[in-house]
Amino acid sequence: MNAAADLIETPQSAARRLAAAALSDGYKPEALHTYELADGSAWCWRIRLKNAATCEKWMRPMYRAASGAFVLGEPPAPAEGKPIYRLPAILAAPDDAVIVVCEGEKCADALAKLGIPATTSGSADSAEAANWTPLHGRRVLIWPDNDAPGQRYAETVAATLRALGCTVAVIDGGALGLEPKGDAVDWLAAHPNPSAADILALPILEPAEARDAPQPLPDPLPRVQAFEPAMLPDALRGWCVDAAEGLGVPLDFLAVPAIVACAAAIGRVVAVRPKVQDRWIERAILWGAVIGRPSAGKSPALAPARRMLARLENDERKAHEARVLAMLADQIVGVASAANAKMQVRKALADGDAEGAKKLAKDAAKPQLQAPPEPRIVVADATIEKLGELLNENPRGLLMARDELTGWLASLDREGHECDRSFWLECWNGTGPFVTDRIGRGTIRIEACAVSVLGGIQPGKLAEYVRGAVKGGMGDDGLMQRFQLAVYPDLPPSWRYRDVAPSAACEMRAHETFQRLRAITPEFIGATHGDGFDMPWLPLADDARALWIEWQEELMPRLRSGAEPAHMESHLAKFPALACRLALVLHLIDATSGPVTGEAMARALDWCGYLESHARRIYAPLADGGLSAAHALLRKRTELPDVFTGRDVYRHHWGGLDQDATADALDVLREHDHLIELPPEQGTGRPSARYAWRVLP
Repeated sequence: MNAAADLIETPQSAARRLAAAALSDGYKPEALHTYELADGSAWCWRIRLKNAATCEKWMRPMYRAASGAFVLGEPPAPAEGKPIYRLPAILAAPDDAVIVVCEGEKCADALAKLGIPATTSGSADSAEAANWTPLHGRRVLIWPDNDAPGQRYAETVAATLRALGCTVAVIDGGALGLEPKGDAVDWLAAHPNPSAADILALPILEPAEARDAPQPLPDPLPRVQAFEPAMLPDALRGWCVDAAEGLGVPLDFLAVPAIVACAAAIGRVVAVRPKVQDRWIERAILWGAVIGRPSAGKSPALAPARRMLARLENDERKAHEARVLAMLADQIVGVASAANAKMQVRKALADGDAEGAKKLAKDAAKPQLQAPPEPRIVVADATIEKLGELLNENPRGLLMARDELTGWLASLDREGHECDRSFWLECWNGTGPFVTDRIGRGTIRIEACAVSVLGGIQPGKLAEYVRGAVKGGMGDDGLMQRFQLAVYPDLPPSWRYRDVAPSAACEMRAHETFQRLRAITPEFIGATHGDGFDMPWLPLADDARALWIEWQEELMPRLRSGAEPAHMESHLAKFPALACRLALVLHLIDATSGPVTGEAMARALDWCGYLESHARRIYAPLADGGLSAAHALLRKRTELPDVFTGRDVYRHHWGGLDQDATADALDVLREHDHLIELPPEQGTGRPSARYAWRVLP
């Protein structure tokens, strides 16, 4: 068709032409709806066709371009937004008239035939782009389709109109007895010749002001005790405080790695014997974790302690290299000496001196030297077989350090790694041997499993493992309860830029402390050997033991009373041992020999009180009825579709939102009016509940 013909083409003929070009046979025109501006001029048209055989609909906008030709699509919208349908009629309606807003032009036309001023913005997702200001201050009745998109449309329109001072009510589609997706046209077909008064008397939902406003979710995290700098020994305090201020992170994030790293530097050199008669000793093995969101600064906070251990490893590696060079020199000399000895032996035999030849051969026959193993302190990612080899080469023990503990924890649940968990449980004890038998690798006997653990983890990821620690199954083996130096502090309320050189004096003092801990010998600190123990030990001083006993006399009856949840009982039951381990480490950091002092024990008990408050925060997701999971789901709101199911949530494997946690979160969000539960979609399988987010009024 040429341009001249375009100018005389009617909207009806243009609609038929454009539809015929886009569709196959079978679609018949059903309606052509005109959207007008306030002056009555056409802004665009919506073509509506239907396939009688398949019942499929085809709806497209159409407008007249500047050239005069009709094209599919919408023209550029006015600055104030797209005009609503039947705008001139709405503007002409009496001030006291109730305006009915429907979803779709067909419904608005059907109501208009009854003398009711009715309008729409179009489809269910068109409300936000429309200009609703012509309804300013009017009484409005919204009649949505009886489905999830309809409810979302009603909420969006209602929120917009209330902001314009309108009085808004919403017809309760469910109370009308409509089928799913039923609309005003369907209701009118079932109720011939209704009056306008009949329409206005239809049942409505309760006032949206009382129903739609989402209620704030309570804070799911119990308060935690703040970390006091005095809980750190003098030798570490300045270094940790300085680093925390420089990084803008809580002091907890520096203190825990520092203490765990000190324990790793000490290792299985010496233990502590808490009781006088009992043959019970505890070793300097600590498992710690810093918990925070990805932007909390966990990894930078872990770095200073790891650097301290890396410096120790570097020094030990250099000494090891010097020993290897000396051994190689001895081997070269030995080879040359053996060559000379052979010549002397042959000469002695030639002279008939057989006894002399034997003596010369014995003197020259020296055993082949083996290179000593390279010393290690820190490992990051090793199989238990390789870790066993490293432990045999480093009987003092190791530190497994990971920026993110999530990967390590996940590896323990992989198929074929069922024995790894039992190995790590032994590593926390640091006691007896552990034997692994593997095809291809043979039998590896680890004389002493002793590994401290340090890393960071996100709250959501941790919540999944916390649930596994108490719900039974493989995760219910006490592994999580061994992370007794796990801290989940509040982030500082404010942030300020800081670019200041760290204190060289504080760092040097801390480094000297690590060097001294690594150089400790049982003899130097007066440790006791023998008496049936597998390693030297220090006793508790009398005042330290008295403090420890008094503290237990308060703790243990509380655990036996049944007032604590089972998971907290399991966690806190390890605190008597933790107190002794911490007291030993703090005692040795203070450069003190002899029995573990009362001062060290008092500081260790302060740590235990502090750590208990953090344990309660860590285990909070188990007792908050889904509140933590609800917060996690609310943060993911923009990543979900407008209508979603529980499976749409947990299939993402977001932290803290497994299948059970998702169900709890959905319940909480519904109770606090953040979600609407929609009728299940009927299909071939089992119907799943569907949810839509409420729009803020």
